[in-house]
Amino acid sequence: MDFDHNVHLTHFQLRNLMSCVSRDHVFYAGRSKILQWNPSDTTRAPASVVMNLESPGVQPFHATNFHGGTQISTLAAGHDILVAGGFCGEYSLVNLRSHKNTTHTEGLLTNEINSITNHVQVHLSRSSSLPVAAFASNDMSFRLLDVNTNQFITEHKYDQATNCSAISPDQRLRVMVGDTRQVMICNSDTGEILQSLDGHRDFGFACDWADDGWTVATGNQDMQIKIWDARKWTSSAGAAQPLATISAEMGGVRKLQFSPVGSGKRVLVAAEPADFVSVIDAQTFATKQTLSFFGEIGGVDFTNDGQDLMVANCDSMRGGIMQYERCDLAGGGLHGLETLRGKSNRYRRRTSGYDWISDDEDVVNHPKSRGSVAHRQRKAADLGITIGHF
Repeated sequence: MDFDHNVHLTHFQLRNLMSCVSRDHVFYAGRSKILQWNPSDTTRAPASVVMNLESPGVQPFHATNFHGGTQISTLAAGHDILVAGGFCGEYSLVNLRSHKNTTHTEGLLTNEINSITNHVQVHLSRSSSLPVAAFASNDMSFRLLDVNTNQFITEHKYDQATNCSAISPDQRLRVMVGDTRQVMICNSDTGEILQSLDGHRDFGFACDWADDGWTVATGNQDMQIKIWDARKWTSSAGAAQPLATISAEMGGVRKLQFSPVGSGKRVLVAAEPADFVSVIDAQTFATKQTLSFFGEIGGVDFTNDGQDLMVANCDSMRGGIMQYERCDLAGGGLHGLETLRGKSNRYRRRTSGYDWISDDEDVVNHPKSRGSVAHRQRKAADLGITIGHF
């Protein structure tokens, strides 16, 4: 854990304030600034400012009530584009391939009073294969921005605030949750609601669409995560038919993310508002590992091709950025190429540690080891630890 980072929370329900594009590029929201940090930097250099939004050039008329610049409510990075959304409908973006001194681009989603930018996702356009930014807003609208021209190409109105969206891998469908109990499956081009799925008991703030093309996860304030199969949304009687329902530990789920393809056994990460992040087996949805700590959660994201998980801890006293490394199946799946690249600090750390050793005998013989995987399982069995139903 690195305590030098203060991830700033603007809204108690919006927790997408960190994004990782590689293991050396972690972006997070400060006070009216987007900061970049390199976890692999051994010199412990401070985070650098990527976008300074303390004096924005574009502001709605009602933003005068907020002093100190844009209040960042969400951010996302992907396809070399970093986008941040503001509390009053502002947005800012920058091309990560451009020079560091390049001025970011600003714009305004709407001039409505209730215009919080709840969520943004960066993905490729199905028609042009160029990056677009998908904004879910509190003014009951969904908008698609062409980042090359800084022009909106799509705007869809709904009956309630839209809080989160995720596009399918083939870019034809979009799952959307908001201030409604229903999960909306929409045509990504027209915005038409094709399926409205019942089952949740409160409003939704998190969703994700897995890379396999058909597995969808939604998380609502009812402390439930529901898993859906896009090949069969409903039963033969027309009733919504989730594959599984998983309970949260303490609060409503604010962020859901499937691990990327090729990173080992597929998992689903579910972040609650505070203290708990669950790593769920995304093949059976029958077991999970719970990461328990102290502090408000500002965001989670995979990096290093899914081998690492970053967690933004926003506690004022003990906050920072936490790093988790995947082991066991992921470590055993390596091809051994990392041993040939000893000049890299990252790979030196792998070969000198023991979490990345794939052979159990080498693990046991390592001076820092406390036993193999089997030893640890036997120890847990001796303690009488069991995994209950959820």
